[in-house]
Amino acid sequence: DTVIEPTDVGGPVVNLDGKVVGFNIARSGRTETYAVAAASLAEILDELMADTPSEVPLVPAAGAAVP
Repeated sequence: DTVIEPTDVGGPVVNLDGKVVGFNIARSGRTETYAVAAASLAEILDELMADTPSEVPLVPAAGAAVP
């Protein structure tokens, strides 16, 4: 529950014990932010760092331009 500046996007989300439980990934407004759980990122990172990563489908955000 905090307001983050645009430069702080990508920073960690920690619980009361100081354990990283996620990362801020985007701002939606002055007080709205989006975060992704650390456990979800761990699964993706394991695949990305593997010698032969499986295909990870990327879905564009609603309203985002698709290249």
